[in-house]
Amino acid sequence: MNIFCRNIINPTCLLIIFFLSKIITLHADSLTFKKANEFFDSGKYSKAIKAYNDSSTNGISVNLLFNLGNSHFKAGEIGKAMSYYQRALKLSPRNPDIMTNLRFAHKKAQTEPIPITFRQKLSGKLSLQEWTVITSISGSLFLMLIGIFQISSSYIKSTIWIKFFGVITCILLIFSSMSAIDYFGDKRLFATQDGAIVHTGPVEQSPELFKVTDGMELIELERSGEFIKVQSSIGSTGWIHTNSVAFTLP
Repeated sequence: MNIFCRNIINPTCLLIIFFLSKIITLHADSLTFKKANEFFDSGKYSKAIKAYNDSSTNGISVNLLFNLGNSHFKAGEIGKAMSYYQRALKLSPRNPDIMTNLRFAHKKAQTEPIPITFRQKLSGKLSLQEWTVITSISGSLFLMLIGIFQISSSYIKSTIWIKFFGVITCILLIFSSMSAIDYFGDKRLFATQDGAIVHTGPVEQSPELFKVTDGMELIELERSGEFIKVQSSIGSTGWIHTNSVAFTLP
C-alpha cells in the first residue's frame, strides 16, 4: 500500500513543482519586464535593454522585440534597433507602430531598405503563424468534407465544395511554404558600427573596400569563420566581421 501511494504521490508532487516553477518564472519575467519599462521611461536605456533581455527567458513576443528596438534606438544604436523592429515585423507584419518606427529608423540612418520581390510582399502580408493557421483550417475542412462524402454522399450532393477547398488548401500550402522560406531564410543584416570596414577577403588584413554606417542594410551571402560576405543595396560585396552587424533571425 505504501509503495502504491508513493508511486502516485511522487508524479503528483513533480507536476505540482513543475507548474509552481512555471508560475514563479512567469511572475519573475513579468516583474522584470515592468522594471525594464520603468528604466526606459526614466531614460536608462542600457539598463532597460538588459532587463528586456533578461525577461526573454520565457519566450519572445512582439512587445518585447518592439521595446528592445525602441530602447536601442533611444540609446543611439540604430542598426540594432532596426534588427529588432524587423524581427517584430515578422511576427506582426501589419503593425503600424513597428512599420512607422522602422521607417523613421531608416530615415535617421539615411539609408533605404533593400527592395523585396512582389512575391515576398504578398506572402509578407500575413505572418508565418497566420499562414499556418489558415492553411490548417482550410485543410481540416477539406478532409472533413471528404470524410462526410465517403461516409454518406447524401449529405453532399456535389463535390464542388470538396474541389474548392482542395484548390484553396493547395494555394495556401504554397504561400505557407513561401512564408516559411522567407522567415527562416531571411539574410538581411544591419550594420551596427559607424565606420566598420568591409574587406576584400575574410581576414582583418584584407584590403578595405568600403565602410558602412550604423543602420546600413546588407544581405548575407556566405560565412567564413568570424566574417560574413555581404552585399549592399547598390550591389557592392565584401567581407565584414560578425561583431559589426545585427541579424534579423533570432
